[in-house]
Amino acid sequence: MKYFEKLLDQFPDTPRNIIVHADVLRRGVKTSDDLQNAGAEACITGLTNKLMEAAFDKPPIPSQFHFKADETTVDIKIDDRSPYEIKKDEEGKYRLFCGEHDLGVVWFTKRPSYIDKQTSNGKDVSSMIMQRGPFCILVSPLDFCAYLRKGEACKYCLLSMAMEVGIQKKLTEAIPDFDVLAEAVDIACEDVNLKDLKICGGALYNTRKEASYYKKCIEAILNRIDMPEELTVFSQAFEKEDQEDFKGLGVQNVLFNLEVWNENLWPELLPGKTKAIGREEWIKRLDDAVDIFGRGHVGSSFVGGFECAPRPGFLTPDEALKSYIEAFEFLIKRGVVPWFTVWTASPLVGGFSEDDPPPTEFYLKLGVAVHELLEKYGVYPDLGFPKMGVNPPTLGLYCYYCYSMQFTRDYPRLVGREYSEPLTTV
Repeated sequence: MKYFEKLLDQFPDTPRNIIVHADVLRRGVKTSDDLQNAGAEACITGLTNKLMEAAFDKPPIPSQFHFKADETTVDIKIDDRSPYEIKKDEEGKYRLFCGEHDLGVVWFTKRPSYIDKQTSNGKDVSSMIMQRGPFCILVSPLDFCAYLRKGEACKYCLLSMAMEVGIQKKLTEAIPDFDVLAEAVDIACEDVNLKDLKICGGALYNTRKEASYYKKCIEAILNRIDMPEELTVFSQAFEKEDQEDFKGLGVQNVLFNLEVWNENLWPELLPGKTKAIGREEWIKRLDDAVDIFGRGHVGSSFVGGFECAPRPGFLTPDEALKSYIEAFEFLIKRGVVPWFTVWTASPLVGGFSEDDPPPTEFYLKLGVAVHELLEKYGVYPDLGFPKMGVNPPTLGLYCYYCYSMQFTRDYPRLVGREYSEPLTTV
């Protein structure tokens, strides 16, 4: 609790729920009976919950929560050392607590009916899609990382290992049947007012082949459903010809995540990406994407804090801050929107410790930096914000439901926001 008070004092101009969001991402939420019971009434789709249920016999929990006051949406990562806990009050409302301090009412996206439905060939619909918030669905055209099998996976990546476990336990297929996947999306749309469809998968050394799977997946889905408001591709940096094909299919946004900025650390931390594409070519393909999709429709993320892991040859925290801020400005000047995730370290991936990521104030400094640069270069209007303090009229790159694992999207929504009732502080 004292640490949270310290953050409030250190960042007096940062809205409280941004600080909460950042700190919860860094320190997690502890298990509670109320949180586990919420899994029965909340949306629990996604590979992570399936793996936890199958591997550890743990009941699925909601993957994110939303603050009632302003819809700030936060990923739930369980860590029983955390001071944060979600509990019910006497009226049956869920509330987030930091120690004994009440931070307000939270809610979960309701449990959709498709969770209990199957496709015509007997596949569980919920195993084939991930729902992010009330309006957003993510599907994977490739649940497989070739880099992992060659010992060249990105050194921070938990997802590649999760996909491999999913394949071994027959929870997923390396390459799904796209017609069946499209049927699953169609069934989900009976219950979900789909506004934002995101396509995100694993990785191949042959990016042309990888892109072909994305195209087939998109085509199959759009043969079953109407074009959603937003269609976004998360992927490796594809070649210009493939990007143009995506544009022709109706894709509006692409995210080619650099993940690491320091040129010397790229080969060590991203060995597969270095071999398949390389840093210089990745940046070139981001430039191509801006030409094709336009400003406000191309993004690139970083694993915040990973480059200053306490290991020989890594950067110091101050060097990393400087490096990330240099990356943000470099990309913004080229029309690319940057952001970052809060690094979750695991001994299973690279032998890192759960305590290796830097403290929350490191991430808040980064958040302030990217927010100020986006303001300085006039990017927020390109992202759908007519002014500060309002939710964007469209979802796109700044959908605060989909990107609950990051908090940078909260700045334009919450800075200058007027509340009917002031948020409580400590």
